[in-house]
Amino acid sequence: MTMGISTHPALTFMPSNKRILFVAPNLGGGGAERALVNIINHLDRTRFEPHLALFQKEGVFLTSLANDVPLYELQPTDYGVLHRNWTRIRAINTLYQKIRPALIMSVLWQVNSVILMADKLYSFKCPVLINEQNAPASSRGTDSRRKQTRQFTRWLYQQADHIVVISKGIATELAHEGIASSKITVINNPLDLTTLSENITEERSSLQKRLTLVAVGRLAKQKNYPLLLETVAKLHQRYPLHLWILGEGPEKARLTHLVEVLGLQEVVSFLGFQDNPWSYIKQADIFVLSSDYEGFGNVVIEALAVGTPVIATDCPYGPNEILVGGQYGILVPPGDASAMATAIQSLFDDHAKRKKFQKMGSIRAKDFSVDKIVPQYENLFLELINN
Repeated sequence: MTMGISTHPALTFMPSNKRILFVAPNLGGGGAERALVNIINHLDRTRFEPHLALFQKEGVFLTSLANDVPLYELQPTDYGVLHRNWTRIRAINTLYQKIRPALIMSVLWQVNSVILMADKLYSFKCPVLINEQNAPASSRGTDSRRKQTRQFTRWLYQQADHIVVISKGIATELAHEGIASSKITVINNPLDLTTLSENITEERSSLQKRLTLVAVGRLAKQKNYPLLLETVAKLHQRYPLHLWILGEGPEKARLTHLVEVLGLQEVVSFLGFQDNPWSYIKQADIFVLSSDYEGFGNVVIEALAVGTPVIATDCPYGPNEILVGGQYGILVPPGDASAMATAIQSLFDDHAKRKKFQKMGSIRAKDFSVDKIVPQYENLFLELINN
């Protein structure tokens, strides 16, 4: 096992600071990782001293992490899942003994499980807070495996001192799984509006005479991109249009083949992961989310922030909460390509409605700014530490 410390220069913190150890798998290009970096970077340094441990010290957001954050890697020799997890459990305890944090917060299920097992084994003398970014019943395995995973999750999450979830829907699901509601707090993921605004280019693309759609997210089954491609195939018969898909993932080969089958090679562009997705979102006429489920749907907020109208599936969980039942964008039933095509056509034809959503969306996005969300985390940290 190696536990390397990065070369990030540590600044001098005030003695009264509360040391917080954050733990994540890596800093890859997902919404959870971006949110974690936003939380860490915007913590009040006069009150908190953030440290970060990663299972693998990799990912596109490593360069976005503040330079004053001590960074650790918990990367065991790869001898299989059980051995990896066991060595990580021991590594977490070693790190805990070294830095003695006032609180530990883990992010994403695979890390949450390791942290909770470590706490169960070593009885850390600090609160353990886990951050759940997805709906447990929706996101883990096939039906038979899902039942076993839910049972394990129910038992394991009951061991946590507290659970922070990113949507009301996840909170409700965990409560239904037997987790005490008093142990669950809903805090949405924060959006750094300043960084976003600094990276937006205002110019419309050369495709401006077409209906331009954009989708952003990992190329995974959860996102149901086949639904979006089926929708585009229906619309392509009526409109000159283009679809940009930003993201990488295991479904790319399947989706590329489907584009060929549907004859959409000149219509759909796979643009891969983009450090600055906001310019693409800004340049599009409509942002589309086709997911079967989400933890929250951070990218929906990003679309609102740049003023691009949103059409999203009313999936569990997040889009309905963000769009407030359709006040700030259009919700369509999950899995319904015809409904999505109708919504896109209707919104594109209604210029006044698009302008309304553009104006209202940018206002709604401010509810998720780091200035509003990070203090909620700070208050929760202090409450757990003081108790």
